Amino acid sequence: MSTTDAAMAALDAAQKNLDKTLAQAPSPGWLQPWSPDLVQFLAIGVLLFAFAALILATALLWRSHAPAYHVLRVFGVITILCFSALLLIVGYSNDQLTPIVGLFGAIAGYLLGKDAQTKGET
Repeated sequence: MSTTDAAMAALDAAQKNLDKTLAQAPSPGWLQPWSPDLVQFLAIGVLLFAFAALILATALLWRSHAPAYHVLRVFGVITILCFSALLLIVGYSNDQLTPIVGLFGAIAGYLLGKDAQTKGET
């Protein structure tokens, strides 16, 4: 038996052992560590918090007679933060969550970076 044949036999034996080990191992997929009841409770809590924050923002902006761009900024940031937290709690995988958070970041950057021009400015 040549050295090449011995190496191939050892490689075949190692592959069979690896296949046997992988067949016995649990699924490597991502699992949610929280129970469904806890996820539901936290999701409802985040939604109630978002609703309360929007109500409070509405009252404060109304009393101060804030211009429309302030209302848009406040509502946009609160909504983006709360929905991002909701998506994190619900447990989407990183592959699903990355583009969503990127989109939310782009919207938040637009809302916070946009300057409101008054009528006197050109």
